[in-house]
Amino acid sequence: MRRIVLMLCFVLAVAAAWAGYWHVSGVRERVADAKATPTQRAEKAVPVVLAAVKRMTLPVSFATIGTVQPIASIAVTSQVSGMVSKLSVTDGADVKEGDILIELDTRLIDTQIEEAQAALVKDQANIDKAGRDLARIDKLLAGKFETPENAADAQTTIDLDKAALQTDQAMLHNLEVQREYYTIRAPVSGRIGTVPVRPGSTIVSGQQASPIVTINVFDPIYVTVGIPQKMVADLAEDKAQGLAKVSLTVPGRSEKREGAVTAIDNAANPATGLVTAYASIGNAPALLWPGEIVNVDVIFRDQPDQLTVPDEAVRTNQQGSYVYAVDAHQRAHLKPVVVARNVEGLTVIGSGLEDGDQVVTDGQLLLSDGALVQVKQAMKGG
Repeated sequence: MRRIVLMLCFVLAVAAAWAGYWHVSGVRERVADAKATPTQRAEKAVPVVLAAVKRMTLPVSFATIGTVQPIASIAVTSQVSGMVSKLSVTDGADVKEGDILIELDTRLIDTQIEEAQAALVKDQANIDKAGRDLARIDKLLAGKFETPENAADAQTTIDLDKAALQTDQAMLHNLEVQREYYTIRAPVSGRIGTVPVRPGSTIVSGQQASPIVTINVFDPIYVTVGIPQKMVADLAEDKAQGLAKVSLTVPGRSEKREGAVTAIDNAANPATGLVTAYASIGNAPALLWPGEIVNVDVIFRDQPDQLTVPDEAVRTNQQGSYVYAVDAHQRAHLKPVVVARNVEGLTVIGSGLEDGDQVVTDGQLLLSDGALVQVKQAMKGG
């Protein structure tokens, strides 16, 4: 038992000696490291991604939201009353100007037209008979067997019959025009909504009549945006030069559509202080639907020679915006910058950088001013 105790004591003494040795060695190394210069210590490079500062032509624009609305929305009503005999469109159909939408029962108007045509035939027969009577009277008048008064009466009869013919011709023309109203056609090209009538339905004309269908013009289509008052004058000037346009996307979709600003409202909204601008957008195939809310960039003009960096390069602290620029010795330097604006993933730099500078776009969290860097990815645009 005593031998075991002695062995344990010996092992513990050896372990304590080794621990003391390593502790003293570690302290010496740390003291030596603290006294060493930066060049004597091994410096680890921070891995970063770089991008080149570039001069580009970029649009002067601002981002907002817009509302899609049709350039025209036509509520189609009937000019005559009648019963629907044929329905030529379905709910939600695309139609072209002049397409037949609905046909009404024409039996009554057709009968009236036949009567008017018969009246013309009768009028012409009366004119022919009156002409023969006048010719006979004129012949007898030459032989002194008729009086001038009878000849004048015969001429009057012809004139009255010709007037009756003109009246009946006008009546026939009126009926033929009304006959066209019994075929209801699309006044514009566009898309219809639901059709509330079916064959057998009765349609009523007049101001109190309900629309048969509503046609929204889909191509082109309007996108309306609210413009701040301070920008309206610039937008109007650029519109006059044909420069103002909008670029838009539908939320959830990547496809872009562009169109010119074609109209600016003549007054500001008192509640918001915004002036409504209208842009005409080509909509074939149909991407935009009336009532939709879309993301819009209102583009005033293109501005050349803009100094740009990717948005990821710019950081902000209490002093303002800054970037890390990397020099030829692979050292990162914190540089304050003035941000002019942001456009499509790029930041326009007002001052603080030069064309061709290399800035860090990833890895800034591990950097300090003067830190050594190592490029872990090919420079964008380098």
